[in-house]
Amino acid sequence: MAQSLAKRSPNFALVLSSPLPRAKESAQLIAGRLDGVEPGFLPEMGGVIGDRIFGEMRTLTDWAEVLREREDARKFATEQLATWARVAMRVADKDRVLAISHGGIIELPAIILAQRLRTPLDGASFGYCEGVVITYAKGAPTKIEVVRV
Repeated sequence: MAQSLAKRSPNFALVLSSPLPRAKESAQLIAGRLDGVEPGFLPEMGGVIGDRIFGEMRTLTDWAEVLREREDARKFATEQLATWARVAMRVADKDRVLAISHGGIIELPAIILAQRLRTPLDGASFGYCEGVVITYAKGAPTKIEVVRV
């Protein structure tokens, strides 16, 4: 999947991944390089949310339920959005960033951001070949969309 995506991908101003080997390998396959590892894409979870986030793949409806039920999940999602904003500040407004991370780390903040931007993500689901495109301007998110790769 990563090699297929590499053939269709635009140029990226910045290529980051979580510290896990599979994420780093995916970034290198897609973009042909890895500019850095972002520890914030794999925060130390401890027992706070644990298997609830990193369990089996879920629909966005399932993830939204986790956010409704758990204050710790909402706090985690908000903290992840701050990581995304720090990454966005490293590039110009029109630049594209490839950021490879993992389930829960992507879904939960994406749902929070979609709610803030009043963008419905209903009916969408994340999986191994789906992701999120977030448009930032001056360090603030302006648009979010789920993409099928």
